[in-house]
Amino acid sequence: MAMGEQVRFCDVLVIGAGPGGGSAALHLRRAGLSTIIVEADPEVGTPVHCGECLSQMAVDNLDLELPDHVKALDVKGIRIIFPDGTKKLLSETGYVLDKHLFERWLVQESCDIGAELLLSHRVTSMERVFNSENQFTNWKIDGRGNEFPIECRAVIDASGVAGAASKILDMKTEVEVIAGFQYEMLDVPNDGYLDFYLWPKYSPHGYVWMIPKEGGRANVGLVTTDKKGAIKYLENFIQDTYLKDKPKVNPPWRKEGIKIKP
Repeated sequence: MAMGEQVRFCDVLVIGAGPGGGSAALHLRRAGLSTIIVEADPEVGTPVHCGECLSQMAVDNLDLELPDHVKALDVKGIRIIFPDGTKKLLSETGYVLDKHLFERWLVQESCDIGAELLLSHRVTSMERVFNSENQFTNWKIDGRGNEFPIECRAVIDASGVAGAASKILDMKTEVEVIAGFQYEMLDVPNDGYLDFYLWPKYSPHGYVWMIPKEGGRANVGLVTTDKKGAIKYLENFIQDTYLKDKPKVNPPWRKEGIKIKP
């Protein structure tokens, strides 16, 4: 920072413009707190790391009114499917989203009521600031991006599995990271239910999902602790089920011309 340059200040700095960060910023602004969101990526919403579901309970709890353009399907409930063919229905309603559109809408909602979004801003340091009586007053946040440094009273780390703040502050919070992959597929039957398969054969210590969207689109994917074998497990599941001959396509948020991949 050049001598004499003004340091920006806000009540709360939110790290990450995903659904957690967007929701946090929206509620902070509703509470009247000045808010800055810093997002390391150059745009909100991509890449998508999610099956793209949201329950009606979550929508109600977050006091959101979802616009139609972010919804890919109104969901009746969830169907749990076991290896012996047993099925259990859960009646919780909700939505399948086009999540990249949902995230952009959510962050824009917060910006419309006064939050500020800074793209391509990656936090690299967090320093506690104390007054002359050695009392904590605020944080000084620095990083890569033209608007740093920023001072704030509080920080919300919504960077997801990246855990930006916990790593910078060496909070020794370790989490197990598992593998997750999905394809977008076409011509998939849809009765309004999400299918979750608890089939260890195809997803050791995890599960497989078929999450339908309007127009025959569907997210078909899995999570498993077997990181090296994850894509092979997914391919085997598709080949062994009714999905075998369904076309795979790139999701709408991925740039044209890129090879189809999970």
